[in-house]
Formats: sequence, structure tokens, C-alpha cells
Amino acid sequence: MNTALMPPAAILSEVGGQTDAYAFSHMLHQYNIKNGCKIFDRTNIINIDHRKDGVELTAENKAIVKAKYLVYATGYETVNFIKKKIVSLNSTYVTVSEHSSAGKNFWKDDVLIWNTDNPYLYMRIHDGRIIIGGKDEKFYNPEKRDKLISQKAKELKKDFNKLFPQIEFTPEFNWTGTFGSTKDGLPFIGRYKPLPNSFFSLGFGGNGITFSLIAAEIITGLLLGKDNPDAKIFAFERV
Repeated sequence: MNTALMPPAAILSEVGGQTDAYAFSHMLHQYNIKNGCKIFDRTNIINIDHRKDGVELTAENKAIVKAKYLVYATGYETVNFIKKKIVSLNSTYVTVSEHSSAGKNFWKDDVLIWNTDNPYLYMRIHDGRIIIGGKDEKFYNPEKRDKLISQKAKELKKDFNKLFPQIEFTPEFNWTGTFGSTKDGLPFIGRYKPLPNSFFSLGFGGNGITFSLIAAEIITGLLLGKDNPDAKIFAFERV
């Protein structure tokens, strides 16, 4: 590592981790299907009617779904159902290297690296590739966002080369996406009073995996009529 860029301190944690979100989601679906759950992929809901005794959803093909409760876990699209502003949408960028047959140990133990700069920089390894992300921009405009992909990819590569000049990085894929941040850095989980019989699991921020587990525990408890002492930490009423 370039000693001129050495930070004054760092935290090495053994409890961090990463997962393939796409594969993990499909594994969860397969598990649930074996246990009687039905999955309806690519089903576009065009209307949601919240009632005192339940919720009725209308699909694009006119099919009607009735439920006692509805859990919203659709990410950033969910802000369209919330009357007040709860999250700021930003644009974030990623560049991924070609696959390397050199194996592991690009750097020490191939740990996930995330600095505290603004904008931040993170690096991780997956399937023999180096993934670099960051360079966030504080705006949400898909067309404007996409035009910056090439420039941002070059900047990310340059930052990586400063830190690890001895490691060859040849980009193969670049992309951009939407990133949401709340004022206090916490997600919104639980009931939303203007929509009766609804629960929300909105893991905004960079800790979605952790927040998703917390949301599952809180919402499951609420559905079973059990109070959770941590629920108020993530409630809509806090803002």
C-alpha cells in the first residue's frame, strides 16, 4: 500500500461479511417453495387498497389478492407510498476487474475495505474479481447518472491504483445505481399509520443485510402480537 495514503487508524472486524444477494434470494425462494410458499415473479401491482379489515391488491392482469396484512419490502419504490420525505436518493458507481486466476490474497486476507472519506471508497473480492465502489453523487436523475459511468469508473480505478500500485486492475464491467440515505442513518421498519394493516421493511443505507434481519424479527413479532423494545428506534414517528 502507498505509505503516503496510510490512514491514521482502522478497525479490523471479524463479524463483517458479504453475500451474493441474487443467489441468496433465489435460495430463500426455493426453501420457501418447498415449505408451501407460492412465488409470483414479475407480477405488477397497479393498485393497493388499504382497509380497516385488511388489504386488497390488484395486479396488472386484473387478478385480486386479499390479505390481512401487507409488508412493503420493495426498496426505493416504496417512497411513493410515504407522504413525508424519509430518504435522500443518491447515485453510486462500481467498477469490476477481469477475473484473475491468481487465487486469493489480493491484499491481506482479502478483507472488505471501506474508508470514511466523503465520498467513501469500498473494495472487496468476489469470484476472483476486485470490486470497487463509491464516488457517490448527491442527485437522483437516471439519465444524468448513467452518463457519468465511464468517468466514475476511471476515478475509482485511479483511487485503487494509489492504494495498491502493485496489483493489476483491468476493468471489465462498470455500472451505477441508486443509493438511499436517511438523516440518522437508520432504516424505517414497522407500521405506517396512514396505511392501515401495513408494515414496512426499508433497509436504507449501507447495512441492508443487517437491517433486513432486524426488520424480519420486528415485523414477525408485530404480526404475532408481540412488542419489540427496539421497534421505536426504527419507527416512522421518530422523524
